[in-house]
Amino acid sequence: MRILVIATQLPPYIGSGNVRALNYINYLSRLGHQVEVIGVDYPKDSVAYDNHLENAFDEQVKVYRIKPGYFYRFFYRRKAIKITKESSSNTSINSTLKGKINFLIKRNFVIPDAFMQWILPAYFFGKKLNVKNKYDLLFTLHETPSSHIVGYLLKRKFKRLRWVGYWSDPWNEDSLRGERSFIKKIIEEKLEQLVIRRIDKLLFTTKKTKKLYIKKYNLEKSKVSIVYRGYDKNLYKNIQKDTYSNMSGLKEDKINILHIGTIYHQLRDIRPLCNAIDILKINDVELYQKLNIVFIGQFDNIEDQKKLSSYDAVSILPLIPYQEALKYTVMANVLLLYGNKNSTQIPGKIYEYFGSKATILTLYGDRYDELKEIMEEVDKGPVIENKEMQIYFALKNLINEYSGNGVNSKWKEVNHQYEWENVVRDLEYKLLN
Repeated sequence: MRILVIATQLPPYIGSGNVRALNYINYLSRLGHQVEVIGVDYPKDSVAYDNHLENAFDEQVKVYRIKPGYFYRFFYRRKAIKITKESSSNTSINSTLKGKINFLIKRNFVIPDAFMQWILPAYFFGKKLNVKNKYDLLFTLHETPSSHIVGYLLKRKFKRLRWVGYWSDPWNEDSLRGERSFIKKIIEEKLEQLVIRRIDKLLFTTKKTKKLYIKKYNLEKSKVSIVYRGYDKNLYKNIQKDTYSNMSGLKEDKINILHIGTIYHQLRDIRPLCNAIDILKINDVELYQKLNIVFIGQFDNIEDQKKLSSYDAVSILPLIPYQEALKYTVMANVLLLYGNKNSTQIPGKIYEYFGSKATILTLYGDRYDELKEIMEEVDKGPVIENKEMQIYFALKNLINEYSGNGVNSKWKEVNHQYEWENVVRDLEYKLLN
């Protein structure tokens, strides 16, 4: 089968969603399909650009990259550069002013996302490719919505071309898109309606999102499915668990608890963890001294970052390349997994976590968080609500167990169900049916 994939988020940009897209594409190719991709030509000075991932796609996969357009340069974060003391004050003021201006532009005028100027060039290139190659399937991946707009334009032109779209998050119901202007929200609602009317099948990551779309758009159940994400077992095999010498933040004489990814203030409340650390420090000083918590990634709220940084038992590291991040997941004793409150989504990092032998400490966001059900079924560590006393007792027990009392052996096993080959065979079936 000849497949054309449209996606705005791909390697060499870092991100769990980008890794998901990479493996969907590579493994579909390995299953014998001819896969071609229209993506984005990312700026190399972006903080998310990882040159180690420049050749991440299999040789058989053709990837065409289109420039994201002039507007995009206002919205991506650039890699840090050294500045002098004399210029630091002006830089800070300019950065703050630029940030406010960019927010206003993004809130009111960037529809549907920062790749808006990429849409038409990607469509014209896709049209040219389809005339030449006669694809059997068009597969569009959200993140971000721009990919679905390209899919809509191609489907309108080539009505017989089967079109399947993947939603990693709800487009218009995503809580992180709540700061849009009213006009922008109305326009994006109309755009998604156009997409839904034309598309042949919709794929989602959670049951809650699937139910939301069935109800909102009165969809037939046969038109929607859930697909999963996975991990590459071979990458984990190549990681040597033999030294902490090159692992900044991790400490061989401590119980290392690791979180990788972004802490979104709206979705993930770090206050219960902070309170639990305070209680542990007061009531169990010896256990507290064995604790080492490492956050790798970003915070969208500076106060959250400052609060966690105030603990001597907590380290915060910047974004690191994907393969290096995997090494941390292998070397850690415990992987910290935050669920999302008031959301239909689950964090994509859980699938990378499944490839590690580390225990997973899951803090689900609220009683509606679908992550709770998944992690209880997998049984790879404590699954508790994000509340301070539950976290306190979980930390206390884990430190004791890793200090010599013995950890549940099942919690230290790899989960084979979510290996990429198994996941993509399931995806292949749902693309074809």
